[in-house]
Amino acid sequence: MPKKGVVITQKIAAVLNINVGDKIRITTSSGIKAQAEVKAIAENFVGNFMYMSQSSYTKLFSHKANWNSFLIRLKTQTEKQRNKLSNQLIEKDDVLGVTYSEDQKNAVSNMSSSLIPIILILILLSGILSFAVLYNLTNINISERIRELSTVKVLGFYDKEVNMYVVRENIVLTIIGIFTGYIVGNLLTWYILQQAETDQVIFPLTIHLFGYIASTFLMILFTVIVMFITHQRLKNIDMVSALKSNE
Repeated sequence: MPKKGVVITQKIAAVLNINVGDKIRITTSSGIKAQAEVKAIAENFVGNFMYMSQSSYTKLFSHKANWNSFLIRLKTQTEKQRNKLSNQLIEKDDVLGVTYSEDQKNAVSNMSSSLIPIILILILLSGILSFAVLYNLTNINISERIRELSTVKVLGFYDKEVNMYVVRENIVLTIIGIFTGYIVGNLLTWYILQQAETDQVIFPLTIHLFGYIASTFLMILFTVIVMFITHQRLKNIDMVSALKSNE
């Protein structure tokens, strides 16, 4: 903690458009006003807080702070033990309330878990859309180059060679799309999380390695499926009809 000035959490800084070095006006519950310099911005995802040291408080308000709450670190407890301790503390006249960080954590986790069905639906629809786009592009590519592919087959190319003649382009596009998706996906996720924020809760941009691996695997799987479908179609091309058709 800095000996002078205050530390504020990131949501306060974002809402008030405050940066390190700016001044912030403070009014206590007893009506005392002061102005302090922001020394740092703390990363915090739940709640909005301002921190200052004892010396900073004394300098700002000309008297020492009266402690009205304690932050206590306990050993791991069960829910039953926490409730028992809370009841024992509440029975004392000097205690007005007890809050466990574990309960706050569970509340936020429950709120976040409600987003899981929406996320799964988005993943499913994105996968279907990716497959449909990849399949349609390949289908259009074959339809527009049917005479060219028929000529290649007439010249003696094997089915696998003709298939790779078309699929090789899809493989290159898939590789480019995967790496482009890493960048665009991060930007899109960041935008969605920004829109989902509230005054009390911030969602950090955290994408685990499994997310990248899963998305890459799905795109490779879709490409392989399209390759198989393409191979079956190219095997059954009517070369005579294709070559007789008008351009």
